Amino acid sequence: MKANYPVEFLSAMMTNDMSDTKKLGEFINEARVMGIEVLPPDVNESRVVFAPARDGQVIRFGLAAIKGMGEIAVESILGARKQGGEFTALSDMCERVDIRTVNRKALEALIKSGACDAFKETRATLFAQIDRSLARAAGIIQDRQRGQSSMFGMLEEKVSPMPESISKLPEWPEHELLAAEKELLGFYVTGHPLTPFAPILKKYALANTAALTQLPNRSLTRIGGLVAAVQYGVSKKSNKPYAMVTLEDLEGSVQLLCMNENYDKYRDLFQPNKALLVVGEVNNGDDKPKIFPQEIMPLEDAPRRYTKQVHFRLHTAHLKPENLESAFNVASAHPGRCPLFLCLQQPGGEMVFIEAHEKFRVEPSLQLQQAVDGCFGEETYYAKVDTALPERVARVWERKPELVGAGG
Repeated sequence: MKANYPVEFLSAMMTNDMSDTKKLGEFINEARVMGIEVLPPDVNESRVVFAPARDGQVIRFGLAAIKGMGEIAVESILGARKQGGEFTALSDMCERVDIRTVNRKALEALIKSGACDAFKETRATLFAQIDRSLARAAGIIQDRQRGQSSMFGMLEEKVSPMPESISKLPEWPEHELLAAEKELLGFYVTGHPLTPFAPILKKYALANTAALTQLPNRSLTRIGGLVAAVQYGVSKKSNKPYAMVTLEDLEGSVQLLCMNENYDKYRDLFQPNKALLVVGEVNNGDDKPKIFPQEIMPLEDAPRRYTKQVHFRLHTAHLKPENLESAFNVASAHPGRCPLFLCLQQPGGEMVFIEAHEKFRVEPSLQLQQAVDGCFGEETYYAKVDTALPERVARVWERKPELVGAGG
């Protein structure tokens, strides 16, 4: 796809493939590569389907792309918006739409997908206001139907304000927000749960899902990602249980076939949205690559497992005795077995390496990196990574084409 294609064309293609998550994901990724932002749905800006927004500079999710949103409910929202303008609050929207179709289920989907973020409240706050907003709207609509529209002002005075306990609630944890977006939209739109792990992925993963097809068949690699789905079954050949795990990274996804002793050893790690690092054999014999794991661990354990040395890079031109003391204090707060080196950069560019006493050995982690960089500036922390791969373990079973889908 060429980069000069208009936003309108991409929007149309996304709409045409709205029910095909794979194709839709490809278009969304292509849009982002082209610098076109794809925004979550918005009750004040979205149309029925994907469409250009903000003078054609972005693409906005359509309301019909939200799982659980019926066509009639979407038409009610758009009709009310066209007639009375943008909605100002959840209660305002409930009073203007048909709450028989834009019911609690629909409101939950709108809020959790981010479509009500325009109301400038946390999604947790809006979610807690659903029942009260619906009840308030039902009362007002009922009185209007009885011909009491002239009493609207009095009615407003009688309705008590939202209780303080639910008027301003703290936002849900980010992983819950993103999980809800993935459930309702099929994608992470406002962020990605792997983003906090990006430094670990960049440093310790040796490949990503986009690069797997370029690797030799049956070669070993290290790859990180989130557990997106798990399918359990029993092998027709061995009558033993297996797990087909979908691992998703920032580029795409790949399936892991875990069976025999690896199934028993690692099955407790196969939890939805669990971040993992996998050492495994790549199989490129089918249409899509698969990985046969040899070792699996929580992604946050990768620094401890694969760091050979930790370096603190310090510039001597700005170095003071108290800086060295701070460096050793940080190291002491993260004790471990990994050797620590002070990497002293001279004004002329020369580097002097000093290995710290073994009592200052550290446990490499993202937390240690953040602590060091926070004290001395970005890129002070450096991890020397072990990129060597273990010997390929001979499998005790032979994969046959007819058994791939059943765990061999």
